[in-house]
Amino acid sequence: MQKTIFTFYMVFLSVVITHAQTMVQPGSFQCISLHGPLMYYWNNPTVSTQFTQDLNQQLFAKKGYSLGTNPIRFSLLKNIKEFNTSNSNTTSFPIIHMKLAEYPASLYLKQFYPDQLNDSSQQGIQSVLLVELSIQNNNAAEVFNRSLEVFIKKSNSIGFGIPFNNLHLSAKGFSELMKKSVEIILDSNNLNEQIELKASPPTMGDNFIIGAITNIPKIAIESKGLFSKYAHNGKTELIRWDEQRYQEIILKGKNKTILPPGLSSIIVEMEKENPQAVFVFLMQEARNIVLNRNYQLVIPARVSGNTSSRISNMPIVEPLEGNNNFLFNEKDTIAQFTIETDQLDSTKKIYPYLSSNGFDSSSLTRINDLDNAVNFSSLYLLKGKIHNQSFSIVVGAFFREIYLNNERIVLLGGMEQPERMVIFNPNISTELINELILLSYNRFFQ
Repeated sequence: MQKTIFTFYMVFLSVVITHAQTMVQPGSFQCISLHGPLMYYWNNPTVSTQFTQDLNQQLFAKKGYSLGTNPIRFSLLKNIKEFNTSNSNTTSFPIIHMKLAEYPASLYLKQFYPDQLNDSSQQGIQSVLLVELSIQNNNAAEVFNRSLEVFIKKSNSIGFGIPFNNLHLSAKGFSELMKKSVEIILDSNNLNEQIELKASPPTMGDNFIIGAITNIPKIAIESKGLFSKYAHNGKTELIRWDEQRYQEIILKGKNKTILPPGLSSIIVEMEKENPQAVFVFLMQEARNIVLNRNYQLVIPARVSGNTSSRISNMPIVEPLEGNNNFLFNEKDTIAQFTIETDQLDSTKKIYPYLSSNGFDSSSLTRINDLDNAVNFSSLYLLKGKIHNQSFSIVVGAFFREIYLNNERIVLLGGMEQPERMVIFNPNISTELINELILLSYNRFFQ
């Protein structure tokens, strides 16, 4: 008997709710980006289905409308002039329309807010999304029309990989933006016409990072100035770099620098190629504060004039070839290694047609119709011995890969400072990890 009463109550409630709703039909849903591939996300069924659910929920909660089972499909425009300026309604139901347009920040601010171009509050805006929603009665009169400007700013990255220069939201981030936008637009008590969204940048798909780190804990590294701090195995680690300096290598005269034979012969040959070049030891002190360990990095390099007209005032600093680079702890040699530049690795692929959140492979989402892959190229490749073990460090623009005895043991994220880390081998000592971090982010590789 109790079950019968409960069932009847639920059916009755459902009937009441259904009759309280006003059905609304999807009309013109149009979108365009003048900046990048953001609008391609609408081709993803998860994104479009989630938006339909969010819009339907907000329409009922704020306006008493329901889309029913009607799907939402956006038309991707190629020219902003293709936006419909007027819509007709020949149905007996209200019709809902939406327009989305993404602009590069510089273009949008210059066109609509030229007096704020140099305003500090506008710094860091990467793109602007203009969202417009309208509801039209069957007599073609608009009963609702409102727009919202969304200023997208970059927040601290939480992922690993190579970011896009024209895409600033992951698929999930875009879904969250759309949900928040319609929530504000349909809320008559919320009078905001502009909102600011800080988003962690998405990264390109690849075959060597995102899949490998998906199920591994990520360690946040707090870096400020020359200090970096992180927690590992219940302990706080604190490391520091000092300012870099250099010592000139004197090749002639009574103050001639004493050099190992191998390094001396390399410099002699390079001097013949460019007699105007200056040779120096690049030097940087570093410290493991917790263990009270002091280190010194020494890299022989050539400094020569730059013939590029674009940055003609900046000299070129090139590490010398050969196994002549050292990391010292007091008087002990900790590491000796070579440095190679611009190393192409055809086994590592970057997929610019896929975006991800940078830490979970399930977030990979297509952003165009291409299937192009790009070989990864490192800025620097360090190879040598550290504590009598073979090691290498792949220095990319946005991350560092660290290998020990041909096994990848650590991945570090961050351009100029370490910001996050994945440790693949938990058996590696923290002391060694810190030494490798100090090497990976020395100031000469930035």
